[in-house]
Amino acid sequence: MAYTRGNLAVKEQSAEKAARRYRETTKVVVRRSALPTKEKLLYLMTIIFCATVASVIVFQYAHIYEVNKNIQSMDSETASIEKQTTQNEIRKYSLQDQIVERATALGYIEPTDTAPIQVSRVKGTEATTSTTDETQGK
Repeated sequence: MAYTRGNLAVKEQSAEKAARRYRETTKVVVRRSALPTKEKLLYLMTIIFCATVASVIVFQYAHIYEVNKNIQSMDSETASIEKQTTQNEIRKYSLQDQIVERATALGYIEPTDTAPIQVSRVKGTEATTSTTDETQGK
């Protein structure tokens, strides 16, 4: 008898090794029922509708962006043309002031008589007939 924890009255037991038992497990697979065809079509049409609405909105924003870009380019072009027009007007007035000075420098004189020159407003039929008569007479 073996001495077990200070007690000889204990019956010796052989240590039994517990045999490992493999427990057969079963996995429960739950299959979801498939969606009905009508419901699938409903989902598909909803997605197509949302995509169409989104694309229309994007195209409208693209068009608005393009129009705004054109407006800005037109504004800048208008500003540059107005600036050029102002410069041309200033140049015109400065040239008008210089006409008299340049004419006197070139030796032109201002007419002293104030009698205006008369020009007929007829389309020149009298002048052409007189010149054609002169050319035929020669």
